Amino acid sequence: MKPLSRICLLLSLAGITCVSASAQADSTKYKERATAIRAEVWAWKDAVFANRTVPAEHANESCVIMGRKAVIEADTKKKINWALSAHRNFYYNSTVREMVKINDKASLEEYSQLSYRQFKKLNGWMSATSTSFVGARIIKPNGTIKEVNTDEAVSLNNGRNDQQRKLAISDLQVGDILDYFVRTEEFSEYIKEPERLIFVFGDDHPIMYYYLHCEIGSKYAIEYRSMNNAPDAKQTTNEDKDVILDIGMKNLPAAPTGFWMASLRELPAFRLNVLAGGTYAGAGRAPGEVVKDVPLADIINLINTGISYPDPGKSAVLKRLVVDVLKGYDKHYNKLPKDSLANLIYYAYRFVRYYNQVDASLEVGEDRNEMDINNYDYLIYLQPILEQHKIYSKFVVMPYKHGPSIDHVMGIGDLSVMLLVDLEKPIYFTNNNMFTYPGYIPASLEGQPCPEVRSKRFTRNQVVGLDQLTPLSTARDNTQEENLKVAFNGTDMQLLHVKRHTVLTGKMKEGEQLRLLNFEDCYESERNALHVEKSIMDNLQKARKSKNVSEDYAAALQKARASLKDRFKAEISGEFEQDPKDVISWKIDNPGLRHTAPDLVYSTEFTVDGLIQRAGNNFLLNIGKVVNSPLKLTPSQRTRNIDIYMSYARTLDCTVAFDIPQGYSVQGVDKLNKTLNNDCGSVVTSAQVQGSQLMVHFKRTYKHDQESVNKWPQLLAIIDASTEFADQKVLLKKG
Repeated sequence: MKPLSRICLLLSLAGITCVSASAQADSTKYKERATAIRAEVWAWKDAVFANRTVPAEHANESCVIMGRKAVIEADTKKKINWALSAHRNFYYNSTVREMVKINDKASLEEYSQLSYRQFKKLNGWMSATSTSFVGARIIKPNGTIKEVNTDEAVSLNNGRNDQQRKLAISDLQVGDILDYFVRTEEFSEYIKEPERLIFVFGDDHPIMYYYLHCEIGSKYAIEYRSMNNAPDAKQTTNEDKDVILDIGMKNLPAAPTGFWMASLRELPAFRLNVLAGGTYAGAGRAPGEVVKDVPLADIINLINTGISYPDPGKSAVLKRLVVDVLKGYDKHYNKLPKDSLANLIYYAYRFVRYYNQVDASLEVGEDRNEMDINNYDYLIYLQPILEQHKIYSKFVVMPYKHGPSIDHVMGIGDLSVMLLVDLEKPIYFTNNNMFTYPGYIPASLEGQPCPEVRSKRFTRNQVVGLDQLTPLSTARDNTQEENLKVAFNGTDMQLLHVKRHTVLTGKMKEGEQLRLLNFEDCYESERNALHVEKSIMDNLQKARKSKNVSEDYAAALQKARASLKDRFKAEISGEFEQDPKDVISWKIDNPGLRHTAPDLVYSTEFTVDGLIQRAGNNFLLNIGKVVNSPLKLTPSQRTRNIDIYMSYARTLDCTVAFDIPQGYSVQGVDKLNKTLNNDCGSVVTSAQVQGSQLMVHFKRTYKHDQESVNKWPQLLAIIDASTEFADQKVLLKKG
C-alpha cells in the first residue's frame, strides 16, 4: 500500500465518505467537540485496545493490526449537543478506530502520515452537514503514550472548495504502536439515507481483532448480510427499541487485498444498508423493518420497476434524433438485414448521446473520454428505439467480477445491466463508455451469471437465467502487440531512439482509449462514418448568439489537441517505467470505435535514456527492459493462500529490431532463448542476429482471468520468468 491515507482506507472499507463541516462552523466549538470525542474514544473499555503484546507468530510481519473497531449510530435516542447539531432532527455517526504495531521501515513509512478533509460543504440535495474528527496517539514500547497534536495538520491546496489536510506522525518509530481513529458526524433536518456499508474482515496485514457495533433507530429500515463465512451478526434491541447489531472476528491472516484479489468474494464481510424507512425507501421498507439476506428477486423487481417507465418526452426526442441520423446515413436503412440495422441503430444512438453535443463546461479534453451516462438510463431509451424498428431485446443483469457474487448482492448498485438483443446470433448491448460498440462486454462483467429482468413481476425467489453466463474472452482476444525499432540516437551512445507501433485488442485497450483518444478526432470519425453533414461547430457558428460559445469551443479543442503530447508521454513512461527524454511524434492509427475495426492502434517515436551503460569501449544494453515491465512482488506477496482474480486473460507480444552500430558485435544472445509453459500461462523469449540487427521476441500469456490458489506456484513461475528476462543485458563489443 502506498504511504498515503490509512484513515481514508478505513473509511472506504466501511463505505464511509470522509467529509467535513461547513466553512461557517465555529472553530472553537469544533475544537471543543474534537476534545470531547477524543476523550470518549480513548476511554473505550475494549480489552483489545489495552493489549500491548503481539503474538510470536506475527513477529516477522511488517506490521500487525492489533485491533480495529467500527461503531455506527443512526438516529438513536442518544443526544449529541454541540454547535452543528442545532435545529437538526436526525443524525448519523460513524467511528473507526485502529491500533497497529509498527515492525519495520516499510510500515513506518505507510503510517507516518494521515490525511483527511476538514470543513467541506456537503454537496447534494439535502440540508445536512458532516464533520470529521481525527485522533492519534503513539504508544512507546515502555508504555508511555504521546498524543499527536491534530491542530498541526497541514493544509494542502487542491484548487477546490474543500480543504485536504495531512497529519504527519513525526515521532512514530519502529517498535511503536499507533492508535488512531476517525469520527464522522452528520446532522440533518430531514431524514437522510447514509452510505451503504461494507466491512471486509481482512487487510494486507494480519488483524488480531476486528469488531463492529451498530445502533440503528426505529426511523430507519435495515438490510444486512454476512458473506463468505463471516459469522452472523448478533441482533438485539436496547431499552429505546434501537436495533443493535454486533459482529466480530479474531486472528485474521494477512491477505493480498490489492494484488489480483476479489476481497468481496474471498474474504469474510458484513454488509449493512441503513435505509430511510417509508415511501422514500428504494425497496419500500417500513420504518423499523429489519431484513436479513435480501432476496435476489427483490432487487431484480426493483430494477424492473426502474426500467419500466422511461420518460415519454425524452424517449420521443431521442427516437427522432436517432432516426434523423439513420436517414442521413441511408434513406433505405430499414431494408438492411436485422443484425446490420441493430448495429447501425446502436452507433447512431451512441452518436446522439455521447458525441453530438457540447457540454456546458465545453469539456473536450481527456476528461470528456470518461463522460458517464448511467447504464440504466442509456439502455432504457435504446430498447424502444430498437423496438421501433422491430428489433426486440430483453434486459439481463449481472454482478461485477470483483464485487459481491450474485448470491450476495444487496442493491441495484451491485448489478450492471445489458440488453440481450434477439437476432439470429444474439448479441449484448451495453454502455461502458463512449467507445463501447455492439457486442463488447467490459472486463468487469465477463463470465458472470446474467439472469433476466422480466416485464412481469417476479414472485419471491423466482429468478430466471441464473445458469446463463456472459461470454468470457481468451488470452488471444486480449493482446498487446508491440513492434519497436530501436537504434542509438545519432552519435549519442547514451540515448536510444525508438519507433514504436502498438496494437491493443479486446480488453487491453479499455484504459488507453480513455487516456489517449482525442474527442475531436473520435467525433469527426463517427460523424463521417454516419454521413452526418453538419458538425457541432457548424451549428454553433450559424447562430450569432453562439459566437462566443463557438470561439470558446474552438479554443477548448485546440487545448485538448495540445495535451496529447503529455498523455502519450505518460503512456510511454508507464510502459518503460521511466520518462522518455523526448516525445518526437504520436499518432492514433485506429481508435477502435467499431466492431468492424475494433483494435486501438497507435504509433509513437521517442528517445529514452537509462537503458545503455558504458563498459570501457563497450556498451551494455538492457534489452529486457526494452520489451518487458514485469510485476514487482513484495516478499509477503510471494506466499498466497487465496484464489487469484485477474482482470482478464491476456497476451503481451513484443518484437524489437535493434540496429547494431557499425563496428560493434553482440554477445550474450544465446541466454535470451527460453521457454516456459504451464497450465496458467507461458513465457517464450528468443533472439538472433540478422545482418546488422538484433531481433528479440518476447511473448507472455496469462491463459485465464481466474486461478485457484493451488495454481499460484505456476503463476509465480511466469512472473519470475518475466522478471528474469527484464534483467537480461547483451554486450555491444567494440571491434
